[in-house]
Amino acid sequence: MQITQNAPRFSMHKFYSDVRDNSVSLAFQGIMSQEVLSLIALALRRRPDNEVLAKRLFGIVVELAQNIYHYSHSKSYSEKDKRDIGVGVITIGETANHYVVNSGNIIKAHEADHITKRCDFINTLDKEGLKEFQKQVRKEPQRPDRPGANIGLIELARRSSNTLGYNINAIDAETSFLTLSIKIDK
Repeated sequence: MQITQNAPRFSMHKFYSDVRDNSVSLAFQGIMSQEVLSLIALALRRRPDNEVLAKRLFGIVVELAQNIYHYSHSKSYSEKDKRDIGVGVITIGETANHYVVNSGNIIKAHEADHITKRCDFINTLDKEGLKEFQKQVRKEPQRPDRPGANIGLIELARRSSNTLGYNINAIDAETSFLTLSIKIDK
């Protein structure tokens, strides 16, 4: 029997099926606050994996959350921080050989080309190349109106020891949706 009276457009059943079919063990959508990261850390500490892998996994989650926190075009006001904070989504999934941490957030459409070029370039570098590129970028002046040292994507590649997966989908003329997918070998 299927009940559809006053059914929401969001399908919890489809969400449940997608989460199960993709072995997603954690999914969060909303403001990427310190409290959220604390809850994710707690969930990761309770996993039966080895401690080193759990720390690498958490480091990647933190880097992705900081990316959303600072750069998401979609913001929401945080009473605790007394300012707007980026909104996005993070998931952690698992296969037999690796974990996959995905993040997604809205970006300004004009940023898509820069992100694509940056990811593609980072994906051409080996371990030593990533280290040297990170040193070079650290020496550059901070970008105006952009927090951080501009090394987040480099850090993701270094911590995961894999290439960066990414996808950018246009929403409209002004915005796009960025998905970053980071694989961590077990």
